[in-house]
Amino acid sequence: MFSRTSCYFFVRPKRTFLEVCVFLGRALKAPRVRRIVPASKSKFAHLIQIRHRDEVEAPVTAWLREAYELSDVRASTVGRARATSKPTSRQRKTTAARRTLAAGKLKRR
Repeated sequence: MFSRTSCYFFVRPKRTFLEVCVFLGRALKAPRVRRIVPASKSKFAHLIQIRHRDEVEAPVTAWLREAYELSDVRASTVGRARATSKPTSRQRKTTAARRTLAAGKLKRR
């Protein structure tokens, strides 16, 4: 598995080939792609079979580069979103409940 902050591709060794799974932000229509599986709301997992080292050429390397760059962009936007987001009402309620519970324990002592 290759990842920076999130996985952008991984390799599964099989008996007769390597199965490469590349995570991209778009669905590819290419003969090399065996299957496309939605991994999340914004990412698609593309399954590629590589039977010989000569098959690692231009389209596959470009897809790997695109996946690497996508993981960098997503990591920076997710980090920024988490830093600026306000707590939800559920988070505020659980925080308030914890404070109330902690205050109750302090009064008992």
